[in-house]
Amino acid sequence: MNFEITTEEYRDLLDILHLADVIMSGHRREEDLRSVRHRALIQKLYALAGKEGLEQLIGYNEHSRTYEPTADYEESSLAHVLIDEFGDHLFWDELISRLSVRDAAQNAGGSERLNAMSDRERQAAEEPIRQRYIEEFSKNGISNVAVIERFTLGGSMPVKTSD
Repeated sequence: MNFEITTEEYRDLLDILHLADVIMSGHRREEDLRSVRHRALIQKLYALAGKEGLEQLIGYNEHSRTYEPTADYEESSLAHVLIDEFGDHLFWDELISRLSVRDAAQNAGGSERLNAMSDRERQAAEEPIRQRYIEEFSKNGISNVAVIERFTLGGSMPVKTSD
């Protein structure tokens, strides 16, 4: 397959590729074998930067033998603005969602009871709590968030947040 794009479109494609690369691997300590094919395609497309006169944006790292965004790219890219906005939105959305479910489960007498509710009942139980958290975090951010139970040794395993 062959297709033609302008240099400007290729520059936009670099942002799309970088977004994909960060989502697939930016939070991982080790390579995820599920995305090897995708990362290889990204490398193939990054390799074209020099031919388009954009070597100041994508450089070759001799040590890792990969093409990587340069500091110039990092500073000028829309991708990082979008990644930061997405991360911020995801943080608040997940925090509010998890706290709402936790509190609704406590109010219902446990997770099993909450999960046994109809969708309408569950939404009615969670929505006022969700709205309260939205109001609180919109006004105060995390300023009023505190852990009131002390962490102890020998407790349960911590939640795994990444590999």
